[in-house]
Amino acid sequence: MSGPKVINIEAVRRRQKRESLAHLQKLQSALAQCERWQELPQATAVVDRLHEMRDAEQWESLSLEAARQSSFYEDEAQRLRQQHVAEQAADLRRVHRLRQSVAQMTAHLEKLPPSLEREHLIAQLNAPDASAQQMALNDTLQFIEQDHRDEITSRMRELAAGLIAPEAVISALPDLPADPQEQRLEKCWNLLGELSVFMDAVDLESLTAKARSIAAAHTDQQTLLLDSLALELSTYLQNRRASLALRSELELLLAELDEIHSPAAADWKKRIAAALFESSPLDPIRALAQEARSWVEQTFAEETRQEQRAAVLRALAATGYEVREGMAAAWVEQGRMVLQKPGESAYGVELSAPALGNAVQTRVVAFSPSGRDPLRDREVEDTWCGEFEKARDALNEAGFNASLVQAHPAGTIPLKAVSPSSFDQNAHHRGEPSTVTKGKLIG
Repeated sequence: MSGPKVINIEAVRRRQKRESLAHLQKLQSALAQCERWQELPQATAVVDRLHEMRDAEQWESLSLEAARQSSFYEDEAQRLRQQHVAEQAADLRRVHRLRQSVAQMTAHLEKLPPSLEREHLIAQLNAPDASAQQMALNDTLQFIEQDHRDEITSRMRELAAGLIAPEAVISALPDLPADPQEQRLEKCWNLLGELSVFMDAVDLESLTAKARSIAAAHTDQQTLLLDSLALELSTYLQNRRASLALRSELELLLAELDEIHSPAAADWKKRIAAALFESSPLDPIRALAQEARSWVEQTFAEETRQEQRAAVLRALAATGYEVREGMAAAWVEQGRMVLQKPGESAYGVELSAPALGNAVQTRVVAFSPSGRDPLRDREVEDTWCGEFEKARDALNEAGFNASLVQAHPAGTIPLKAVSPSSFDQNAHHRGEPSTVTKGKLIG
């Protein structure tokens, strides 16, 4: 297959280098989440080892190790986060039940005949310390059992005992239909537990106080108020999660922008860094992230195409073709380029590629439109076949994957006739040197 060929040139090394950034950023995010709940003295060593693998271009090993470490720490962070959420929800639930029991016990004591012990118990029940309140509940229950046994109810026993030893009481109680209001309130406690991961203490306490106020109101609108609160909490939670995901994207963008050295990249880094430290609405920050992502992708794609074209020219220079300074730029402008070998005035090799994509077409061209020897044409095509394989090998060694997409047998397609003078004229119009250098790409 010595005729026109189409190859797909993928910048494997560049892609792997970029992917490694995402792997490292994902791991660092997982470590940061995990360190919220427990110390990780080994975290620095883990990250340093992966950075060493990246510097050594051990892409496959880095990818596997980063994925393994990220998975482990993400699972651990999730386990610790769920444990924290469950503990927070349980605390909220316990405080609510404690307040509920205190209110009912206090109301019951106030119905009893006045006495010093009664007044003391009422004061203890309304003490600010939760432990003192729990002890007062037990003392109140004993007081009522001793002197007012006929006043005590099974519900009061359950309330008091459930706060003193909740696990034992819950297992002993029969399965009863769930109270719809309690289910609504339970949903709010769980949502507040989730929000405790994302919100500061002041904002969380404000929402918690709102939930307790609604729970204690017992109005006809309690159902509506609880549903409204649950919706409010769900919206808060959704926004906080979206904000966290957006923050991760901005941090990844910063890491990727470190690989791009230009004034525009520096400006993007300033804007993103400012967004990370500002309490702005999500929509503007999301728009900034999308715009920055689009710019980064476009810039990486253009830089990749520049590297591909430069690598192709280097590979052909290594096989003996003449490469002039400015040829890569001319290739972009014209969409094609013709290379010659020193002393070869009749034939050359044309490279053509679209502005976008990785495909490159190569073909032998002649500088004379007619009067050529067909056997000589065939001989030049056969020679190019060997040179083409050498160029592919050079590209593969340089970190590219040059895969053959299409090829035609030598002689099946007539050689294209071109004028080499047009390319020389374009170079001179751009003010570029016309000096020919063999085997070396200038610029």
